[in-house]
Amino acid sequence: MQRRLLIFLLFSCLSHLYAQGTSPERDGSPHRVQMITVEENVGLEVLDWGGTGRPLVLLTGLGNTAHVFDDFAPKLAASYHVYGITRRGYGVSSRPASGYDADRLGDDVFAVVETLKLTKPVIAGHSIAGEELSSLAARHTSGVAGLIYLDAIFPYAFDNGEGFTLEEFQAW
Repeated sequence: MQRRLLIFLLFSCLSHLYAQGTSPERDGSPHRVQMITVEENVGLEVLDWGGTGRPLVLLTGLGNTAHVFDDFAPKLAASYHVYGITRRGYGVSSRPASGYDADRLGDDVFAVVETLKLTKPVIAGHSIAGEELSSLAARHTSGVAGLIYLDAIFPYAFDNGEGFTLEEFQAW
């Protein structure tokens, strides 16, 4: 029984890793893939599902690539032009030794927005992406139309640069 459970868990983990590392040759989602340079020697994978209307940029939770939205994003393309960004350190995006703080990650998102010449996009972020959203809200307010926090109600999502504490979050 334990051996079966171990095999099941192993295959579950491997299938998750395989899904996150989907190569363009095996990826059936209707999107274009491009690498966008956000700073010297740092490129991010950006998926473009097309669509019409206001640009909508999707940011992933921790450990995911933009391919996590492969089934969901095309459904939004009827009303929005949908993009997804794989943050640095994941998937085929660059893995630099530094640059993983909220402001740098927010700057990465804004660099993609500027490179693609997106006018006032709505940016939706899942989980840890709340950190990037809050950085954008504090520093790039004129560049976005709105922010959508998806399951991103954690202290890091409300960091005002002064170190929001767990106690402050619990009191909130």
